[in-house]
Amino acid sequence: MTVKINKDVQILVIDEQPLTQNYLRYALESLGDSSFHYAENSAAALTLCQNKIFDLIICSFNLNGKDGYQLYQELKARNLFRYSTGFIFISAETDPSLVHSVLELQPDEFMVKPFAIKDLKFRIDRTLQRKNLFRPLYSLMDQNKTEPALALLQQWLEQGYHSKYTFMLLKMKGEILVKAERWSDAEQFYNSLRHNDTLLWVNLGLARCFIQSENYSEAVFLLEPLLLKAEMKLAALDLLADIHLRQQMYKKAQSELLQAADMAPRNLIRQQKLMHLSRLTHDYELQFKAAKDLVRFARYSVYEQPDLYLNLARASVDYALSVNEEEQTNRLSKVANESLNNMRQLFPDQRKEEQQVVVQARIYYLKDQADKAKKLLLGLEQNSKGQEPEDILDKAKALHEVGMLSSSRELLRQLNQDTTKLKNADPVFVNYLRQELQERETLPMGPREFNNNAVLMYSKGQRHQALHAFIKAFQIMPGNAGIALNLLQSLSSTDNIDPSIQTDLLRMECQDTVLKSRLNQEQQKRWQQLQSQQKMAI
Repeated sequence: MTVKINKDVQILVIDEQPLTQNYLRYALESLGDSSFHYAENSAAALTLCQNKIFDLIICSFNLNGKDGYQLYQELKARNLFRYSTGFIFISAETDPSLVHSVLELQPDEFMVKPFAIKDLKFRIDRTLQRKNLFRPLYSLMDQNKTEPALALLQQWLEQGYHSKYTFMLLKMKGEILVKAERWSDAEQFYNSLRHNDTLLWVNLGLARCFIQSENYSEAVFLLEPLLLKAEMKLAALDLLADIHLRQQMYKKAQSELLQAADMAPRNLIRQQKLMHLSRLTHDYELQFKAAKDLVRFARYSVYEQPDLYLNLARASVDYALSVNEEEQTNRLSKVANESLNNMRQLFPDQRKEEQQVVVQARIYYLKDQADKAKKLLLGLEQNSKGQEPEDILDKAKALHEVGMLSSSRELLRQLNQDTTKLKNADPVFVNYLRQELQERETLPMGPREFNNNAVLMYSKGQRHQALHAFIKAFQIMPGNAGIALNLLQSLSSTDNIDPSIQTDLLRMECQDTVLKSRLNQEQQKRWQQLQSQQKMAI
C-alpha cells in the first residue's frame, strides 16, 4: 500500500522536457507532495544541491550539456550526495551500453520512458521507505563511521529488523568491510554465506578478498561462472582483468577490459586502464579508441581536463606511426591537430605550451618533416623538472624519433628512477615506462627508420640480420601492414632460422595484421605473391 509523502520530505526533479515535468508533478502531488523543487539542467541542480539536502532526486539522463550520468558523478565527487538520499534515474534511451553504464553507478531505481504513473509512484514509495527505515545506518556511513555502522548492522541482523531486507543488509555489511579493507573479516563473512547459491554477490566479494591475498586460482574459480550472469558479468570482468594484470598476462587483461568497456563505455577509470594497457601491448588502435572515448565521455563532466585532449593527440600520432596508409595517417594527423585546438579553446588558462610543441614536433615527424620536428625540440629545455610523467614520456618519444637518442634515453632513465613522480602512478603505466626504456635502449633509430634499415639489409643479402630487425620492428608496431609483409617475406626467404624464433606464431600474427589492414595496390600485389609462395611450399 502506498504511503503518503510527509510534507517535510525534500524532493528534487531534474528534467528539461515540459511533458515529463508535468507528469512527475502530478505523480508527486498525488502522493502528498505539492512543493517539490525543480531544475531544468545540471547547473541549476548543482546550485540547489549546494544549498539544500534532498531526500530524493529524480533525474533524467537526457539533459543538454552535462547529462544525468555526469551530474550523478559530480554530486558524488563534490560530496553533495548522501547515502540517505534516494536517486531515481529516468531515461528515454534503452541502448544496452547506456543501461549498463547507469546501473554501474548503482542508483536506487532506473526507469525507462514512457512509464506508467502507478509504477513511478511504487518506485518513489519503495525508495523513500527504504531510506527512511535505514536512515541511522546511512547517517553513520555518510560520516565514514565504520565500526558504529557495522555494530548497528549486526544488531539489526540479529534482531531480524525488517526481515525482507535481510539480504540487502548482509550485502551492505560485506561492502563496508571491503571498503574499510578489512580483508580477513570480509573473507570470513563471505565464507559464512557461501552456502547460499542465490547470493551471487557473495562470490564477487569473496573473489575480491582472494585477490588481496594473491589466491588468484580461487578467485578465478569464483568469477568465471559469473560471466554467464548478466547482472554480474561487468564486475566479474573487471576483477578478472585485475587478476591478469597482477600476473602480467596483459593480452588477457586487455581482452577482459575491452569486453567491460564495450558493455559500459562511460566508466572513465576503466577506459584509462585500457588506454595504458593497450600501449603496453602495442595495440595503438585500441589506445586511440580509448583516448577518444575518454574525451567523448568526459566532455562537460567534472573530469574533463586538458590532459585528456593532449593524450588523444598523442594517441593519434602513436597510431599513425604504427600504420603506413596515407589516407589514415592524414586523418589521424587531423585528429591530433583538432585535439590541440580544442584544448586551447576549452582551457585557455592551461595551455601547456611545451607539451603542445612536443606533439606538433611528432606531427611533423609523422609527415616526414623531421628537420622541422628537430628544430622545435631543440628550442625546448632538455630537463624534466616540473613535468608530469606523460609529458616526459611523449618528449622522450619525440626526441628518439628525430634521432636525438641519448637525450631520449636519459629522460626515460630519469623518469623510471623518479619514485616521487611515479609514487601514485598506475602500475600498468609504470610497466609501460620500463618497456619503453628497454625498447628505446635497443632501438638505434626511430621505428620507421629502423624498418627502412632492415629493408636495406635484406636487399644486400644480410637475411638473418634483416629478419631480427623486422621482428623487432613488428614487436613495436604490430599493426603496420608494411612491416608485417616485410617480416613474412623475410621468414619465407631466410634459411636456417634460429629454432628459438617462433616462426609459425609470427606468421599468424603478421597475416592477422595484413588481413585487418587496408592495403595499397603494391601491398596487395606483395600479399598475393606471398600467398602463392606459401601454397607452392605446401
